[in-house]
Amino acid sequence: MSKVKVTWKAFGDKPEIGRSISSVEFEIPPITVTLLTQEVHNKCVCEGIFEGTNLRAGGYWDIIQPLLSETRTHTAISVGDEIEIDGQVYICADFGFEKIEDVEIKKFGESIFSVTVKDSKLLQYRQ
Repeated sequence: MSKVKVTWKAFGDKPEIGRSISSVEFEIPPITVTLLTQEVHNKCVCEGIFEGTNLRAGGYWDIIQPLLSETRTHTAISVGDEIEIDGQVYICADFGFEKIEDVEIKKFGESIFSVTVKDSKLLQYRQ
């Protein structure tokens, strides 16, 4: 089984206004389609979690919802939130999900407002 941890941290930790960093953890079956690399599989899982938490419906939502704190009010994955799969952390970027070590994070106060691929990674993608 693969271990997954979803952490909502994009909007910072401000319990006085109802915002807090929180996580849920669960397990999913390991990769079974040998045509996919582990990286592609993990990004598909991230996209599925994004869709489930934003629509509040679907397979991953059905797993996540019962694990949520009763005080959790914002459940949609947003730019800056993280999904860890078997120790590899992916961050919700401006477009899609990226490995956390491959991005630049811009903040406004405690809130994350932009996550983009580092320039050095963009050069690798273009080659």
